[in-house]
Amino acid sequence: MSNKKLYSIGEFSKITGLSPDTIRFYERKQLIHPHHGPRRLRLYTPKQVDHVALLLRLKAAGFTIDEIYTYTTYRGQGSETIPTRVRLMNEKIAVLQEKQSDITASIKYLKEKIKFLENQK
Repeated sequence: MSNKKLYSIGEFSKITGLSPDTIRFYERKQLIHPHHGPRRLRLYTPKQVDHVALLLRLKAAGFTIDEIYTYTTYRGQGSETIPTRVRLMNEKIAVLQEKQSDITASIKYLKEKIKFLENQK
């Protein structure tokens, strides 16, 4: 590990865009596993930067912290879990499509209401 670049929590925070508090929260949730250097200082690798990018993409896609933990646990188990990970993503897509339908219906209603109100002038 001595030949690899290691980042302090401050450097890791700047690179990933996560606050140190969020990094510690993700550690408590077992989503990030830092190395420990002298005096138990947290140290992070470039591979962990990529891992955080995955966490953030999953979060942006609507995955909860628990769902992200489940997905990344399967991911860590290797390619034999690909069917399970595909199933998890398909389930999330179905949930997002339902939300999208609800949002579309709400937008349509509000536009109709605006049109009605504007005609009341």
